[in-house]
Order: sequence, then C-alpha cells, then structure tokens
Amino acid sequence: MPSIRRQADAAAADRTITRAEAQSLVDRVKSDGKVTAYEKTQLKTILNVHKDLFTPETEALIRPLITKTPAPTPGQVVSLDPTPSQRPVFLAADGTFTIHADGKAGRTPAEKGDALFRAGELIDNAKKESLFTGLPKETRQKVFEQLAPTLSTTAPAGFDARQAIQARASSGTVLLALLEATPEADLNAKMLTSYEALVRNEPDQRLKENLIFHLSNSPAGKTAAGKAVSDKLMDQLAPLKPPYEKWFANGNNTVKMDWQVGDEFIGGFQSKLKSAGWKETTAGSGTFTKTFNEPGVGETKFEIRTKIGGGSRLLEKIADKSVNIIGYDGHSNWGKNQVSSINNTPALPDGGDGKLYLSNLCVGKSQIDAFKEKFPKMQVTTTYGSSAVDTDIDGLAKLMSKRAGWDTITPFLDRTDGHYDRNNFLTPVSTLQREKVLDRDNDGQADYLDKHFNFSTFNVPEDTRREFRPVKQDRDPTMLDGTKVNIAAQVLNTVSEFSGILREVNEHSRVIAGGWFEPKAGEAEVVKFEKVAVPGKDPEYRMTVNARYSHMSEEAIRATCAYELNRWLQSSGEQRLDPVDRKIAAVISFAQSLDIDEGFRDDEVFNNFLSRYNLPAFSRDDIQTLLDAEHHDYAGSEEMVATIKGKLSATALAELKKPEVGEPVRFL
Repeated sequence: MPSIRRQADAAAADRTITRAEAQSLVDRVKSDGKVTAYEKTQLKTILNVHKDLFTPETEALIRPLITKTPAPTPGQVVSLDPTPSQRPVFLAADGTFTIHADGKAGRTPAEKGDALFRAGELIDNAKKESLFTGLPKETRQKVFEQLAPTLSTTAPAGFDARQAIQARASSGTVLLALLEATPEADLNAKMLTSYEALVRNEPDQRLKENLIFHLSNSPAGKTAAGKAVSDKLMDQLAPLKPPYEKWFANGNNTVKMDWQVGDEFIGGFQSKLKSAGWKETTAGSGTFTKTFNEPGVGETKFEIRTKIGGGSRLLEKIADKSVNIIGYDGHSNWGKNQVSSINNTPALPDGGDGKLYLSNLCVGKSQIDAFKEKFPKMQVTTTYGSSAVDTDIDGLAKLMSKRAGWDTITPFLDRTDGHYDRNNFLTPVSTLQREKVLDRDNDGQADYLDKHFNFSTFNVPEDTRREFRPVKQDRDPTMLDGTKVNIAAQVLNTVSEFSGILREVNEHSRVIAGGWFEPKAGEAEVVKFEKVAVPGKDPEYRMTVNARYSHMSEEAIRATCAYELNRWLQSSGEQRLDPVDRKIAAVISFAQSLDIDEGFRDDEVFNNFLSRYNLPAFSRDDIQTLLDAEHHDYAGSEEMVATIKGKLSATALAELKKPEVGEPVRFL
C-alpha cells in the first residue's frame, strides 16, 4: 500500500483533488481509530504542497484531523496516553489516576496502585514536556491533593511494604512532573514543600537519592525556589566533603587507613611514603604514620596499613570501626577484584555510614552501583577509565588535615604526571557521571534517565506479557527515543567478549545500534541485523529494532537482541552451529542477559520470551546454575549448550528440530 503522501500525490496528478479523493485520505487515516502524530505531519505536508488543489470543502474534510485538541476542562476524563504505546491510564475528574476509561475509581488497592505506577512510567518515558502541561490549574490542584496519602511513609490501606514504597516512588515522579507544569507561584510553592518533605522523610536511601537527583536535573529545580530546595538536599546525594564529622567526633584526631596494593606496585608505594616523611611503626610492618599540623585545625595524625592485596578481600576491614578509609591501588582484573570483594563482604547495619572507599584501578566506575547496593551510605571514589597515576597518600592526607572538600580533593586526584592529563576520578560530587553508571532500582536503566524508581509493578503478568506483543506507535520511528537500542547493542558487544560462541565473530565490538525500523505489513521480525562493509576494518553488524516494540523494557530488549544475534548469525551464515545447538545457545544468551541486572520479574520475562518465539519449555534454573558456576565464558559456551541439551526431554529436542520453532510468532 502506498504511503499517505504518495496516495495524495497520485490524486493530484491530474491537477485536482476531488471530494472522494480527500475523503479516501480521511478514511485511511482514521481506519485504526486514531490519528497519529506521524499521520498528522503527513496531512499537513499534503495541504501545504497541494494547497492550490484543495477547495474549501475538501480542505474542511482534512483540517479537523490536524487541529490541536484544546486543553481539557475540569470535569473531563483525560487519557494521559492517547496512543497505545504504554499501558492506558486515565485522569479522572477528581484528580485520581485510574485504569478505567470511564473515569471510575480503582476497585482494589492493587488497581489504584497500578494506575499510579502507569502514570509514573508514562512520565519516565516522555521525551520532552511534562505530562500535565496544558491542564488547567484546578485539575493540577486536584491531582496534587489526591497524591497526599501516597506521599506519607505510612502504607496506604491495602498496600504491603513493597507496594507502599513503590507508591511513594511513583508519587514522587508524578509530583515532580506537576511541579514542571505549574507556573502559579502559590501552587508551585505547596508542591515544592511536599516534594522536599517526601525526600527528607524517605527511609530508603536509594529512592531518596533518585528523588534528589531528578529535582536537581529538572526544569523545576532550575527556578529560584526549586534550586534553593535542590541545593539544600544535594549534600544527601553528593556529600561535599569526606565524612569528617564521623571521623573527628568526640575529640578524635586520628584517621586510620587500610590500603591494599598490587604485588608489583607495593614496593614503590611504600617508598613514596617513606620519602614523604611517613615513619614505619616497626621495620617490615607495612604500617606508617605521619602527623600534620594545620593552622586553625590543629594536629591530625594519619596511620596507614599497607599490604599486598587484590582478589576478593579488598574490604576485609570495612567492619572495623577504627578504620576510616579503605583503599586499593592495583589491577582491576576486569572489575572482578571489586565485585568479588563486595560479594564476599557482609552488609553493614549502618550501610557504611562514615566510611570512605578509594580505589585507584582501571575503570572502577562500573562497580559503583554494586557498592551503593551493598553499602548505600559509604562514600566511594574510583576511576572512570584506565589509571596510570599512583595515589599520592601524602598529598591526600595533607588536604584532609585541612578538612578540604571534594571540590579540592577531586582535581588533586586528577593531577598530571607528565603523561596523563584528564579527569579520571569519580568522587561523590561527580554527580552526573555517577548517575550515568548507577542503576539503584536494578531495572537495567541508568539512574540518569530513570525518573521512575521501580521497586515493584502492581501487575507483573500483564505488564510483561504486553512487552512481547507489537503495539503501533503514534510517531515515526525516527522520532522515537533509541536509548534502549543503543544500550542493548553495547551489552551485546560486552557479552560477546565473555561468550565462547559469540567471541569468534564479535570479539571486537562489531554491533552498532541503528535505532528503530518501521515494519512492513505482516512483518514479524523483532530485531534486524545487517552486515556492512567498512573499508580497512572488520565489517559491522548494524542492529535495528522493530518500532512496534519500543514500549518493551530495557531488560527485555537487551535479552531479545542477544537471542536475535544468535539467530541471525545462523540464518546469515556468519557462524554455523548445529541448528538445535544454536537455538539452545541463543536461549542461554537470553537468560544471561537477564542476569545482568537484578530485576524482580526474570521468570515472567523468560517465559513470555519462550512463548513469543515458539520455544519448548527450558529450565531457567538449570541455565542459571551453569552461568553462576562459570569462571571464564560467563555468557555461554559449547559445554553449556551440551549440558542443557542433555537435560532436555526427547519431546523438547524433537520440537527444536522443527524450523518454525525458535522463530518469532506472527501477530496480525
């Protein structure tokens, strides 16, 4: 079928557009019950290009389809997402959110919570202006008033603890969007006061920090009043200085440090301490002390225990109340030194309050999230990229003896050594960079983008099932946010390096994100790959994702793309395995991608994936056991495939031999 524009051009070929031809355009656009933004753009173009061919009568047929709908008046039921790209949610006349199109209130606490959750998701996925822009003040006032029960730390009636914290998270997201859409000073001030109270009373540190960051990064946080509140809250997100108040409480003036150093570096590390005047307490002890006397502060004594370290015991002194700073200078071992150390260390009742961890290794940023998960109140300083500059303990101690803040310590850590000159250290005040690598709610989306903090969904089965069904979008694919596609491509490249199967074809990160594509009529493909030649380099694998799945969560898109890469490698001849082995390998890739984050609905995503691709039952537990036991090919291997194959029933193996099994089911 020709596009709307081509249909109009064909009608205009005889230099006239009849009433029947104009009506045909109208009927086509309205055939699916709605007029999308893309279709409106096409109609506007047609009226402009062929304006001399339309009579007032024929133009009158089309003009209502592109006329902006006036803002709703109080008393109307408002569809907050008139497109089907998200699960539907409505704003009732009394200011409550509901999942019912007629505006009726939710029948159960779960329905009410689900409506609020859907509103938060809509706001999170909006690209530009607030969801509430254009609504009358009276309507926004009612929404604000209806939020009151969910802004309290007391669980609303019928909500369990997890649902209650989700309600606060969703309410915080909604309240911030209301702030952004409320220019009236009196109402804005009330909303801002409620938002500040929500943050200050929030007991969950992760949610508290998320709410603070998104206020500071919001248009509402850039106004004079909003900035004043944001600035007051920022020290809870980005401490301006090390926890001196904890270290020097009750007259204490000694800072104790526990520092592990790689075996090839420790000799030089200790020599630098000695040359800077640090005294070893006893010969060969590896423990050094030095006292600084700063005007206006007085004496501060520093004691550092140095030892050869690495591996999984970097945090062995974290529970020692006398130790203030834990440090490490050495190799990262692909990040495993820090990850294994975190996993091997029990959580602390106080969340690490008063502790500072400083690691000087290569690319420590990827583990900041794991530190915040285990020790939410510990200050963490580490590197953004590779590191080649030793930690200057003497200079660091001198700054701390002056009670310097991170604004002074950060550039000191980033000093040059004649070779490297860059901003490589992420300290607690590196807010934007930290938010880009943190994922406090483990939903697979960086906190920098994640306005809606997810603890739970009120309807896991329906939410997940819908992700694996195509939904027509109201925008042209080029207008959709492609962040999830880009992240999926980067994860594929990383996963390939740790896969004994994918490494052979994608060891050097050949997958390039190409955004979304508009499917042709009847097309079932969810993901497409295209091999593209690059002069003088390895070919690239350009990856695009069906725009009908842009509502899919990041975790589901990541995993689906991992499966589809395996599928494409086989069908294109880029890599050949036994067809059954390939399907099993692809399922393992899907399961491994789910394991990247700590989402709460992996089983639902996995089972819906099996249904979507017409696959027999696989045991995710069997696959996960193999992934957990692996120490090299974390993302799959031929040995894993053979093991899973041996666990499948004869019936399942027979199914896998069928060509249609493992292919996406077609939805008309």
